[in-house]
Amino acid sequence: MPQLAIKGLYKDGVILPTEDIPFNKTMNVIIVFSPQEPIESRYFQADWQLAEKQATEDYHQGNIRSASSIDEMFNKIAMDKNGN
Repeated sequence: MPQLAIKGLYKDGVILPTEDIPFNKTMNVIIVFSPQEPIESRYFQADWQLAEKQATEDYHQGNIRSASSIDEMFNKIAMDKNGN
């Protein structure tokens, strides 16, 4: 039987898959810990999750701004910082 490797994160005693698992039955697994810091690990940090929650609330409340270019967006941000 071919073996399949699936990426995931280990945090606080729990292994969280970061990819879909294509099986619906009980199976044996082998867990191999990788010393590399995965890019996806930021998604499981409390500050990132709080920022995502706030962004979702802002979106639902219509508190989203847009601009036709990067320069225009930076100008809007600069004006907000200056109290304009």
